Amino acid sequence: MTPPRSLRAIGLAGLVLAGAAAARGGAPPETAAYAAMRGAGDTLRVRLAARTGETRVRPVRPALGASVAGYLSPLGLPPVAGVLVVTDSGLAFRSMDGGYRATLPMVVPVQRSRDGTWGAPAVSLAYVDEAIGRRTYLFRVNGGVFETDAPDALLEVAAHPSWLDSLRSRGGTADRALVDAGDDAAARALLGVVMNGAYADSLYAVFGRPSRPAGIVGTRGRAAGRLGEFIANRDSLALDPEHMTSVAQLRHTLAHELAHRWQARAGAQLALLWQGVPAIRDPRRYGYGNVGEHQAEAAAFAMHFLLATGATGDPARDADALDHYELLVPGTRTLARYFALQPAFARHPLRAMLTAGRTR
Repeated sequence: MTPPRSLRAIGLAGLVLAGAAAARGGAPPETAAYAAMRGAGDTLRVRLAARTGETRVRPVRPALGASVAGYLSPLGLPPVAGVLVVTDSGLAFRSMDGGYRATLPMVVPVQRSRDGTWGAPAVSLAYVDEAIGRRTYLFRVNGGVFETDAPDALLEVAAHPSWLDSLRSRGGTADRALVDAGDDAAARALLGVVMNGAYADSLYAVFGRPSRPAGIVGTRGRAAGRLGEFIANRDSLALDPEHMTSVAQLRHTLAHELAHRWQARAGAQLALLWQGVPAIRDPRRYGYGNVGEHQAEAAAFAMHFLLATGATGDPARDADALDHYELLVPGTRTLARYFALQPAFARHPLRAMLTAGRTR
């Protein structure tokens, strides 16, 4: 999570996309909600520096300085292409376009006990997937997921080698909310900018515009951890920027909630489109085990992809990126193809490729 706890609305129109996630079953209920993705750590076994029979910490650190190319999905948002570099202060990520940087810890704070010194791993191999025609490794990193098909250095880090126990844990500082907690005036001002900007207009062109102005998630919704809600019988939505930490998260939540609006009005059509779409595989990704939320998340991912690739001019690279969207949230490709047929994307550079039924 990123910005300061003050109103960050003024340059919203120029900030780059990057989404979040959601899903629920069947036809959308009266209130559909987008919840925050928890950043809970993995429960891999702790490895002590002073292990039985081991007299010293291995001095060689072959992973340090290694770089791993892949896609980072921070806190459930759509994947960003870039490179992770293994350093002695964490995993340094830089997106390919240079617009996003992050330092992710490799261990949680070091702890000491009478049994030795240890640091619980902050990097673990979640699973391996071959759904896109090649073996892809998905690692959990600081509440997010990193995908790569060249995992060597990260496999070593995930195995928690001895030298990790001697590292200082960094990169775990708390991100700040978009607006101060309790500052509803700032939250409403921020929503006013977002809901009336070019990004929202692009979403309205596909999902339609709610009949009521956007509100702020109420006490009950906040207690349930919801970042957004769509209220079908009022045709309105609510968002909670006080508990969001980036414009990307705010935009993705908006896309997800507007997708619920479209879902409520195009249920039969969506059911036809959805035939054969596999379930989300990752149990920690929002939408797992819930078809309705899965569909809304795929719609938000698809819109993010189309808007992010509207002026790239590199079909091969974009087709590869779409594979990674699909890997995280199946159905993204299907809905990207469908949305590309809409008038809003009549001049999209990938329209012909997508609508011809091919992604390469």
